[in-house]
Amino acid sequence: MDSKSNKNCENCDTIADCFKNLSEKELKKITENKVQLKFNKKEVVAKQGSFASHIIFIRKGYLKLYIESEWEAKDLIINIFGPNQLIGLSSLFESNTYQYSVAALVPSELCLFEVNDIKYMIGQNSEFALGILRRSHRSTIHAYNQLYNLTHKQLSGRIASAFLYLSRQVFDSNSFEMILSRNELANFTAMSTMSAVRTIKDLEKQGVISNENGIIEIKDFKTLENISNFG
Repeated sequence: MDSKSNKNCENCDTIADCFKNLSEKELKKITENKVQLKFNKKEVVAKQGSFASHIIFIRKGYLKLYIESEWEAKDLIINIFGPNQLIGLSSLFESNTYQYSVAALVPSELCLFEVNDIKYMIGQNSEFALGILRRSHRSTIHAYNQLYNLTHKQLSGRIASAFLYLSRQVFDSNSFEMILSRNELANFTAMSTMSAVRTIKDLEKQGVISNENGIIEIKDFKTLENISNFG
């Protein structure tokens, strides 16, 4: 992990939309204690149970948010986050400890903002506060959808839902690099690794997706949506 200070956020080419509601003076205030860090693949960014002192902003890269189990070897991946997204917003309103762990899926560059600085600005700028609430709401809705997918869908439906989510919400493309390992994809869909591999091969045989050298391409969105909805 490499670190450096970068307080010139007003000229940054990657900034969360809610930060655009801040004046130049407010932006300087909120970034006084900001730290910019680089994380290697698989490096832990936040540890479940540790003090939630910062809000994480992704400048580059992708992170996984997961629940560590005390009784099983398998973790449960709840969400995948990409550039221009914020992690840790729940610590602004509830617990002061992380209820999950966060790790880098690829080499990533992050900005860490102190929780108290974000809280202060929420009280000062209503538009900024509304933007934070919108982002927190989207994460909550995804958590509800993920819970439904894992508890009500069969294996094929879970994999289909995962691919649709990665395509539309994470990469915004029908073709994307599979940055999740086989084990991580299994943890994202609450199934065994072998079941995940077998289900993907079934989708390939049906011509719904292709998987060439780690690049997933969705060939038939309609069929994949049907599998997601009814599988």
